[in-house]
Amino acid sequence: MGTIFIVRHGETEWNALGRIQGHTDIELSDQGAEQARRLSQRLASVPIHAAYSSDLKRASQTAKLALGERDVVPHETPRLREYHKGAFEGLTLPQIQAQYPDEYPKYLEKDLDYAPQGGETVRDVSVRMQGILGEIKDRHLNENTLVVGHGGSLRAAMVSLLGMPLEGNWSFVFGNCALTVVDTFADNAVLRLFNDKSHLDGLTTNQI
Repeated sequence: MGTIFIVRHGETEWNALGRIQGHTDIELSDQGAEQARRLSQRLASVPIHAAYSSDLKRASQTAKLALGERDVVPHETPRLREYHKGAFEGLTLPQIQAQYPDEYPKYLEKDLDYAPQGGETVRDVSVRMQGILGEIKDRHLNENTLVVGHGGSLRAAMVSLLGMPLEGNWSFVFGNCALTVVDTFADNAVLRLFNDKSHLDGLTTNQI
């Protein structure tokens, strides 16, 4: 049996402002860095054999802080990036509604094949995450692995790991630096803990 410790990156200034980030490379805020250090304390007694993160700064910084003093270098890959949100990146939902009134309702629909101009669809991201999570699972079937990514793309990761239909992308919410734990087997995966934020108690957060 292997175990994957799944974490959404810590908070950024854009998270606090409600701005869509997508592939825009935003660093952790001071709050986000503190969240990652809290996560490191929580995982201090857990052996971590391998780590993977999105190559975007908010995820890679979270992974490095969460690993603490371990002699484990996170493998950074664009395959773990957030959805590319195209023209919507940098905007808040009210701004999208004002600037793209015809597109806004489509953005809120559960449509696997909708993408903002220049962005990715849910189906696109699901295929991408199925590939990378399948490789991570198979490569570390008897190890503990840390995976740090993004709220949207990690939903697709859960759908893939748990063998759910793609519509399951709308069934999960990941908070900043919350911890999700999945036990993996050659022919199965079991969700053991989801979106747990107990290590962040006492910190102010702008995210669910």
